[in-house]
Amino acid sequence: MLTQNRKYHFVGELLLKKSRVLDEQSRAIDDKVNWLFLNTGERQFSFVYKIEQPLDAEFDKPFRVELAFTMIEAVINAVQLNHTYEVLRGPESIGTVKLIGALE
Repeated sequence: MLTQNRKYHFVGELLLKKSRVLDEQSRAIDDKVNWLFLNTGERQFSFVYKIEQPLDAEFDKPFRVELAFTMIEAVINAVQLNHTYEVLRGPESIGTVKLIGALE
């Protein structure tokens, strides 16, 4: 997972369906790939996430995360709080994210 020594920029709610590349018994906490893409419709921005309560996170149910973006200046100009965006894992659409608030 790519979460070590990161500055997180937003708090959000992530709703993920299980990727087709994961085993049937996999839980959200078991997914080692946490580098995803937020799709605004015009652009895609890569981000990593950290689950706030990992043991409670389930697929197909929203869970709270902290998000760190690689191009934060461009992201700030392109996204809105309390808006829901498509989430991609490579080319696969696997869910949505709603940005709730900015972190200092």
